[in-house]
Amino acid sequence: MGRVRPLAQADIVQIADLYRRVFGSASTAPPGWLEDTLHAVLWDHPWRDEALPSLVYEDEHGRVVGCIGVMPRPMSIAGEPVRAVVSHTVMIEPGRRAAPVSVELVKAFLSGPQDLVLAQGAHVSRRIFEAIGGVPSPFYGVRWLRPLRPARYALSSLRRGGLSALPVSALAPFCRALDTLAARVRTNPFRIPPSDLAGEELDVDTFVESLDDVVRDRSLRPHYDRNSAKWLLDLMASKPGAGAFQKVVVRRPSGEVAGWYFYYLNPAGTSEVVQVGASAACAGAVLDHLFAHAWRGGATALTGQLDPAAFPALTRAGCLFRHDGGPGLLVHSRRGDLLQAIHRGDAFITRLEGEWWVGFILT
Repeated sequence: MGRVRPLAQADIVQIADLYRRVFGSASTAPPGWLEDTLHAVLWDHPWRDEALPSLVYEDEHGRVVGCIGVMPRPMSIAGEPVRAVVSHTVMIEPGRRAAPVSVELVKAFLSGPQDLVLAQGAHVSRRIFEAIGGVPSPFYGVRWLRPLRPARYALSSLRRGGLSALPVSALAPFCRALDTLAARVRTNPFRIPPSDLAGEELDVDTFVESLDDVVRDRSLRPHYDRNSAKWLLDLMASKPGAGAFQKVVVRRPSGEVAGWYFYYLNPAGTSEVVQVGASAACAGAVLDHLFAHAWRGGATALTGQLDPAAFPALTRAGCLFRHDGGPGLLVHSRRGDLLQAIHRGDAFITRLEGEWWVGFILT
């Protein structure tokens, strides 16, 4: 008979082996990287709370055959602290019936003392999560895409769709020339406008000190201190093979912080945006700075998760939108004020606060 118990530090080796069997492992990662990263996100992170541990399912022989990562993420609503947690890295041993193990893990997880649960898990665990009280909030499952070099982006899409290398090579010079010409046409909907704001590398102190002011128009928002912000941003920057991690603060002419952005610059490819921090009023200016920064770095397109407050600015900027096909963000709470804030898009929940970054780091 199996049982659910809190994850112990000694379980990491078994969990790394389970992870490789379920998800495979990154070919570009150095030896020991997976174990070290799992140790960081499951055990040795700055939000660790013994009352909210990650959980494992142990079979009758004492083997770890299932796991659900649980990461506390402090938040606040209207100035009141909120004990939020994010689930991540849900995995069940291949060949084992997943549903019974998932049910036990998710039930144990949701019985914890947290105020709010955020989940974007795998298909089986999502169904179970919804069946026992989790509700979807599809706003945060929408992805936006902003082509920066439309011809080259279209060519890369054709290549991913199966176009052979010969026509891709033949079309590449034409696409480069077309993008160069299009950048000079003022009526081009994908033209990158110059930014009037100044940008510089964002340091941890500026991020922590500016957060509440910059996203003050959102009722529900995350809380970072210097230690947790540094830990998370350093871990994001350590991801191998993803491109250079960019951290940029955008300032008004007065020197005040208008916002910031984090993204992985992928020259000649699509760059992943992790977070854009800006009020609804400043979102357009901060996004313009991001687009110009990535364009100068050679990116063909940018993609990220929708922040509902930035939707008008993203639309005006010519972004394309696509839902991920699932229920989006899944939330569980006994507090109506937290659920309502998320469902109306009144929450600053980006890829940095949800599950996305954990999966991205590990793959």
